[in-house]
Amino acid sequence: MQPFQLSLSNNGTVTGLQSIPPLSALSAEHRPLIVGLHGGGYDSQYFDATPKYSASLASIAFGVPFVSIDRPSYGGTGSILPIPEGSDFPQETGIWLHRYILPKVWTEIGAPNKCNCVVLFCHSLGGMGGIVAASLHAQDKAQSYPLGGMISSGLGDKQPESMKNFTPSFLPVDADHGLFPVNDKDTVMFKPGTVAPEVLEQSERLNAVSPYAETPHFAPVWLPVWKEKWAAHVSVPVMFALVEDDPFFVASGEELETCTRAFKNSVRVDKSLVGGAPHCMELSHWSQGWYARGFGFALECSASLANDGTL
Repeated sequence: MQPFQLSLSNNGTVTGLQSIPPLSALSAEHRPLIVGLHGGGYDSQYFDATPKYSASLASIAFGVPFVSIDRPSYGGTGSILPIPEGSDFPQETGIWLHRYILPKVWTEIGAPNKCNCVVLFCHSLGGMGGIVAASLHAQDKAQSYPLGGMISSGLGDKQPESMKNFTPSFLPVDADHGLFPVNDKDTVMFKPGTVAPEVLEQSERLNAVSPYAETPHFAPVWLPVWKEKWAAHVSVPVMFALVEDDPFFVASGEELETCTRAFKNSVRVDKSLVGGAPHCMELSHWSQGWYARGFGFALECSASLANDGTL
């Protein structure tokens, strides 16, 4: 994928990677712009790990543009630190996405490439900002981009006992940021046999400096409120998955029901429990299958929006 940088209306910047297949006679009549939101400890390169484990494969195959951004306070994208009093990291991320990043990405990339909506493709902690943005979009009468749907994996509702006191041992970078040691990180993210050696060879490159304000605080800040405060307002279609071998969240049929019921105002909620898959499904042997499902869902959202103006 190719790098990009855009200036935002709040004088900030968003950076990332993009895959923009040209329109052809075989392109879908209605196509979305899919926007990837990476998890904690990664940046936009998460969705472009290797040529074989990249969203660009599905992007080219389906003829659907894909943009992977560095989330706020990651990579070259502007920082949301310090967090304003009374707010938190997920909320400020969602505000930046909804007010500044998604409108700009839509204007500069989505509309010029004949897309008809944005679909968010969220992984892990990236799902927090994605859910907040989708919630804000549903409640905003002056919408500055057409949101067509949201996809989420690696983010659940209940932590296993083994993770309730887990805090990554970050290597300090500065007062506000740290780096999760690669070996420790890979041991948590992947069970043996779920990821190809070629992906693990990219672990150093894929490891990103992370803001302390996000990872250690998400459990007390996000988990108690996300269903009622944010998910309940989301109106667009949602594709939601838990993965069986996720160390961070309890993954069961019951938990899947709890999570998906939270999107009570969504016009459509697709749910799945992916057997055997690790936390970082996009980097695993399940990668191409998961991307294919996500892009297919996004195309359905695009067609539904174009067909009757609703989702």
